[in-house]
Amino acid sequence: MSSDPTDRPEEPAPSGPTPPGPLGRALATAGAAAEAAIETVREMPGMRVRRVRRRSSQPLESLPVLYPEVSRARRVDVGMRTIDVADIRGTAVGGGDQRGGDFLPLKAFRGRNWDARWQRLRRAHDRLVDLPPIDVVKYADGYWVVDGHNRVGLALYAGQVGIDASITELVAPGAQRTEPIGSLAAEVEAARAVRDRVESDTARAQADPR
Repeated sequence: MSSDPTDRPEEPAPSGPTPPGPLGRALATAGAAAEAAIETVREMPGMRVRRVRRRSSQPLESLPVLYPEVSRARRVDVGMRTIDVADIRGTAVGGGDQRGGDFLPLKAFRGRNWDARWQRLRRAHDRLVDLPPIDVVKYADGYWVVDGHNRVGLALYAGQVGIDASITELVAPGAQRTEPIGSLAAEVEAARAVRDRVESDTARAQADPR
């Protein structure tokens, strides 16, 4: 297999304009995720682990530290949908200096209880068990984790493109919300289709590493 990322057949052009509304947003999200999925599958697992592990030596970005004005933001419940792992910037709660950029606790803060939870998460992932959605807030064009830091870390190390999340948007005074609210069924269904494709492509790439 060629390592040149440009050495691949061109993708067929879309057959028509993107439909408006939730379906159109779902298709656009699925298309962007599919492009990211192709690049993720091309990356060998060892390369990915080393890349993510390098991030672990840097403190995890903290929403309240970087944006102290967030305390004045208005909360808008958006609901659950699948978001891109790459769009998750850091933590929304305290303790960011105790976690690395891979979202896992720094080694000095890992106890036996954490080790046991981490191993359970890894076994569940290996068995393709559906994990609970993470809780995030949306602010400053990114997502920040309230609950589920370990699940985000697992997604990073596994090369996962999307992750199910319960979203609350924090809207600054005088600003407008950016997350759509309403029926998200089409977006969730499209994102899950992309995730299924990624898992299938990843399994084929691992079975035939040529």
